[in-house]
Amino acid sequence: MSSFEAKLKENTEYLFNFGELVQREREFLSKDQFERLILSNSFDEFVKNLSDTYYSIYIEDLKKQKDFSIVIEKENYLTIDYLQKNLLEKDKKLINFLILDRDIHNVKVVVKSTILGKDLKDIFLHSTYSYDSLKESYESGNFEKLDGNVKDVLEYAYSFKPNRENLRIVELKLEQLFFQKLLNFISLSGSELLLKLFRHRVDMLNIKNVYRVKIASMKIKAKDFIYPEGYLPLEFYEEFDDENLDYFASVLEKSIYVRMIMEGAFLAFSEKTFTSFEKNEEKFVLDFLSQSEEFLPTLERILFFFIRKRFEARSLNIIFTGVVNNIPKDKIRNRIPQL
Repeated sequence: MSSFEAKLKENTEYLFNFGELVQREREFLSKDQFERLILSNSFDEFVKNLSDTYYSIYIEDLKKQKDFSIVIEKENYLTIDYLQKNLLEKDKKLINFLILDRDIHNVKVVVKSTILGKDLKDIFLHSTYSYDSLKESYESGNFEKLDGNVKDVLEYAYSFKPNRENLRIVELKLEQLFFQKLLNFISLSGSELLLKLFRHRVDMLNIKNVYRVKIASMKIKAKDFIYPEGYLPLEFYEEFDDENLDYFASVLEKSIYVRMIMEGAFLAFSEKTFTSFEKNEEKFVLDFLSQSEEFLPTLERILFFFIRKRFEARSLNIIFTGVVNNIPKDKIRNRIPQL
């Protein structure tokens, strides 16, 4: 038996799901459809253009709520429901690969809400636990009613006794915890492809955080915020502890992360935002997985479908927000990784 035949035999367990999701790829928007949505000049025009896409199923919800988060939440539910029903028991741990960032986000929201004394429920994402229940657990320091990743992350955040002065550092520590947990889930899958992608994502996070730390003039060393499981080791970043960002960028200008650095740095300085780093990270992930030589009906290909789904919903939310707030079209377009 050839290695190709052996590999094919290993993956027949997901053959039906693979075929089903290939057919469902017609749900994804084309570049022309993205452009039409961006060129919408009002909420009504956006809804009209959206009605020509797969997302027409959400038009009535969108008209009632005038908030695109309802689409994101329903798509997230459909993703989790599909994976729960179709993944083998041994692979279900990888669902966390898709939802762990949601738990980290929600913990950050609860911590910021408490520190700033603001109600941030509007940016809290739907999860097993409500905004109020997590906030009550955090403020009381009682985590007995929680379990799973949310409990671990909330307890970890609480252990730092966050305040206005150390909030940025706590956020960096939570991102490190995110990648530690993500690595555990990926290791359980035994997927070399996901491990490679994970290491690239670590590099991109570390690079972005170098910029965050330098621009904010935070007096911390690389060893205090760099997560060391990427392709670029801790020692690499330590060389820049006392160097400026221009030098850091010049060293990385021939790396595969050059686009992310150049575009991200420009907006980080000019508009004080890291959205371009995030856009280019998503684009890197999409390109990496779409160009993979793993063409067989593997678990990774199933996950890739839902990663694309999540990224597309995020992009549509960016477009929707930009249209209803009259953001310049070029600014919206520059945030979309699919373009």
